[in-house]
Amino acid sequence: MNLVLKKDSVSTTHSNESSKDTTHEPNSLYLSEDKEALIGIKTSKIEFRNLVKRVSFSGNVAYDPELYSAILEFREAVRNSKISEEDSVSSNALIQSAKIRLKQLGLSDSTIQEWTKENKNITQLIAGGKNGKSLIYSQVYESDISLIRLGQKVEVKSSSFPKEIFTGEVRGIDSIVNTKNRTLRVRSEVNDPKNLLKPQMFTEIVILVNLGKLLSAPKSAILDTGKKQVAYLKISESKFLPKIVRTGQETEEFYEILNGLKEMDEVVVGGNFLLDSEAKLKLGETSNHEQLHK
Repeated sequence: MNLVLKKDSVSTTHSNESSKDTTHEPNSLYLSEDKEALIGIKTSKIEFRNLVKRVSFSGNVAYDPELYSAILEFREAVRNSKISEEDSVSSNALIQSAKIRLKQLGLSDSTIQEWTKENKNITQLIAGGKNGKSLIYSQVYESDISLIRLGQKVEVKSSSFPKEIFTGEVRGIDSIVNTKNRTLRVRSEVNDPKNLLKPQMFTEIVILVNLGKLLSAPKSAILDTGKKQVAYLKISESKFLPKIVRTGQETEEFYEILNGLKEMDEVVVGGNFLLDSEAKLKLGETSNHEQLHK
């Protein structure tokens, strides 16, 4: 009687899947429906999204007698120029000198115009919140300062009032870097209707940076191998292709995509770690896939 060798069913399945892997795309990976369900594959589209980055810094409620005095000096110079019209050159020189000092302390032209009005209450600089407003100072590293703009929205929290969120906006940025810690001071004004915040109280401030509409992918789509970033592109039903991508800005949920993927590409966002392991098993011999992990 002739003996017939019976092929192992698992080996046959593996062989069938491997043969489908090389159709059109030599580096693509085929998964059966059962394997997809087992791994838990989920996908999402590459799209242009309005991205907002939350940048956190430590801060404190303002206690700034230096700025308080500088504003008073500017007001005094303006008042004196109106009284003594004979020596207008000298008066203008004093006004310009006082204005330069305010700019060195980080005030923009519009902020100087607002803060130097006679009816503007500036006691919050030395006495905490007044008229439902409080000033918050934060130290921002010079590497992050390009993200900060006047008028950006901010959220402030204090451990003294854990249930409160104080909202407001950036009102001023210093023009001189602190050489000790390479930071610039940022001033934000927040709503404090109950006048809860007190001078020099510690706070945590989050500045909401609008990055604009950028081509982006969910962060869960990107695998970081240490030297490269890889995403798995779904190229057809049950067929996936590993792609090296280059990312840019990032938020809590998304990466900006600079290269490697295009709009409306469908990428794996769930089960991609197991998918990557599967790819190593089935495509590990191919030079293309080895390059993804080098």
